[in-house]
Amino acid sequence: AACLQRLTHSAVKRYPRLDPRLIKWHLIDIAPKLMPELGDKLGRSAMEVLQRRGIEVSLGVSIEKAGPEEVTFTDGRVIPTRTLIWTAGVVASPLIATLGAETVRGRLAVNAEMSLPGHDGVFALGDAAAVPDVAKGLGNVCPPTAQHAMRQGRKVADNVIATLRGQSMEPYIHKDLGLVVDLGGKDAVSKPLGIELHGLPAQAVARGYHWSALRTNVAKTRVLTNWVLNAVAGDDFVRTGFQARKPAKLKDFEYTDAYMTPEQVREYVEGSGRGVS
Repeated sequence: AACLQRLTHSAVKRYPRLDPRLIKWHLIDIAPKLMPELGDKLGRSAMEVLQRRGIEVSLGVSIEKAGPEEVTFTDGRVIPTRTLIWTAGVVASPLIATLGAETVRGRLAVNAEMSLPGHDGVFALGDAAAVPDVAKGLGNVCPPTAQHAMRQGRKVADNVIATLRGQSMEPYIHKDLGLVVDLGGKDAVSKPLGIELHGLPAQAVARGYHWSALRTNVAKTRVLTNWVLNAVAGDDFVRTGFQARKPAKLKDFEYTDAYMTPEQVREYVEGSGRGVS
């Protein structure tokens, strides 16, 4: 929400016929606090950034009904809007439920070695597995994040080899490195190794962590170059041409049928004599 708000309000400056007041952002979250995993202090810092940018925030509510021109909150409020962006956490594949094994919220209940009890030679990790978070104590499971999945993959590989060699397996233990949240521009909140940061120091940690996680030098060079160019010259925006001969209004950019259905693609390709594969 923070980055999209910044993007749209920077982009609209390029189009003087559009009124910036037409763009309003409203963030809702079923959680009682904003980013509770970061703690109260950093949660308040993030809230201050959003409010300073004019983003309305509603906590403890969800969407009861969504229509083409409005959404209804679970607390009864009705907000007129033509744009609804919904984000949600990941879930395990529905295939997991067909295996007949014990699950925890749709994820396979594995042990600390990430093997499936009662099924020799079966291992699970990442989104598909509820891996016990040994570092946090009994009853906790690892969140389905890349930070855990990448390390779980290496540990599962070691355990598979140990099984083939008749050796004992090792449990997956990883102390959380913390969370980083890029709010766009110079704003960020981060909690690396339990240290609470906000503003530029937090942004440096957030960008540094994401940059280091990129897998190839080509990707790292591209991203770093883009960051430098954007910092010096500002963000780049591309305008599509289908509104060139009409007065630009926000609602005209919706329901444009800019994408073709598979049937329309087939008709187009067959009509051009290019064939379909």
